[in-house]
Amino acid sequence: MRYVIIGNSAAAVGAVESIRKVDQAGQVVIIGDEPYHVYSRPLIAHFLAGEVGDDRLAYRSADFYERMQVQAVLGYKATRIDLTGQQVYLANEKAIDFDRLLICTGSCVTKPNIKGIDLRGVTTFQKLTDAYYIKNQSRSKSRRAVVVGGGFIGLRAAQSLREAGIDVALLVRSRVMRRVLDAAGSALVESLLQAEGIEIIKGRALQEIQGQNGQVAGIILDDGRVEACGIVVVATGVAPNLDLVTNTGVQIDKGILVNQYLQTTYSNVFAAGDVAQTYDIPRGIGFINANWPNAHEQGGVAGFNMAGARVPYHGSIGMNVISIGAVPVVALGITDPASEQQAGYEQKTRTNKQQNIYQKLVFKDNRLKGAIFIGDLGLCGAVKELIREQTLVGIIKDSILSENYQLYGFLRKKRQAQLEGRSIQWPETYVTQNPYRKSFNEASWTERERDERKWSPQGVTQ
Repeated sequence: MRYVIIGNSAAAVGAVESIRKVDQAGQVVIIGDEPYHVYSRPLIAHFLAGEVGDDRLAYRSADFYERMQVQAVLGYKATRIDLTGQQVYLANEKAIDFDRLLICTGSCVTKPNIKGIDLRGVTTFQKLTDAYYIKNQSRSKSRRAVVVGGGFIGLRAAQSLREAGIDVALLVRSRVMRRVLDAAGSALVESLLQAEGIEIIKGRALQEIQGQNGQVAGIILDDGRVEACGIVVVATGVAPNLDLVTNTGVQIDKGILVNQYLQTTYSNVFAAGDVAQTYDIPRGIGFINANWPNAHEQGGVAGFNMAGARVPYHGSIGMNVISIGAVPVVALGITDPASEQQAGYEQKTRTNKQQNIYQKLVFKDNRLKGAIFIGDLGLCGAVKELIREQTLVGIIKDSILSENYQLYGFLRKKRQAQLEGRSIQWPETYVTQNPYRKSFNEASWTERERDERKWSPQGVTQ
């Protein structure tokens, strides 16, 4: 059996590790368009900021490919798939045969079609190649950068550049993180960014990028204003990278459509990660939840199924995590039903402006559908689990943000039911084969309940 994986990131790693749990003999080939060992893309922001060196970026150990018996074809872009002949063609015209194929090509930035977009100093911020490029540009060119786009990637780029000592202007059409935060959450994040020294230009669009001798010199806004800069980071939104499957017969919508086993229209072709449209738990429909943990999990499930196991994928929830200075920001699931033109939702919020805290829960039919946590992540883990499991929470809806005894009683019973009576069988290599029986620790839970919160809420808004 020959397994070919297009992509060399989180989903690919998850797939390889799962394949090898089932099939130790089959051939595994990874095709990556960058020449680097698999690295952690979330860390490139810290690399650009100077917080970590490139020696700290590896997502798996240096011997990963060798240990997993993987042929890594790195630095070559896959340009075409022949599904009938079961071959993947590379940019150098080499063809790689496959029996099972996993497409995990991720997403790509949608660049605006404007004058100057191809000048030196214009870049995206998705890959390590981009981070190296920006570092080199910042050393030799202007110490001012403009980041175009106020989404997750734009904010990461703006913060990293600012932490690296570069003056930054963030250009946003409406408000920052508008796809994952509501208006109140965006307003708080904008104030935090400004406190970090990042200028925000709102309500304007990029019209042109000016150049001098082929190098960026500034930008022109749609109101005619000129902003001088030597670097332009384009972060105007991302979309699944569907180039390889367009007009191949693989069914696509917003992303590649897959079944619960992550198979595409072709039973021997799978998709995972940011390119795949999988089941969204709170929405109950196919959706693209592009983030690193989801990609790794989907890749793992796809790998099992490629190797012949039948492991269903139960779905994911959208999750965006970022820190602005020392303030954490987490968005889960459906955070702003009105922006999705959805009705029938109930929302509860809790704020403490002095401590930069904003929390929001979104309910429908007595189930949690989404949440925002800014500044205080106290119950973020428990809320995420309630969203993922779609637990009925009607009796504690009014207790979650106030964190009273009803909430802890509910969580205590839930945890106890999960633990009591469960047994763990030790691996065959262990001396003892007596299963370990899990139990609920009443004393530890009681101590956890006594842990005092460090802030006082200003009330819960219905």
